[in-house]
Amino acid sequence: MPVILSRDSVRVWLDQSIVDSYFLKNLLLPYPADLMIAYEVSTLVNSPRNNGPECLVPVQTTLF
Repeated sequence: MPVILSRDSVRVWLDQSIVDSYFLKNLLLPYPADLMIAYEVSTLVNSPRNNGPECLVPVQTTLF
């Protein structure tokens, strides 16, 4: 299961000097939904061969 960490938690998670697994597990909390942004992206994301920043560019959609 993927996890979303806050910027501060990322620093702690990646700090190799911290080996206390109980402490690290406490970082694995649900990320607040109001801090997330959802947007449509290109079909480039449908292939594992595509792994560049262009996969994150929002698609300009028109209704008609």
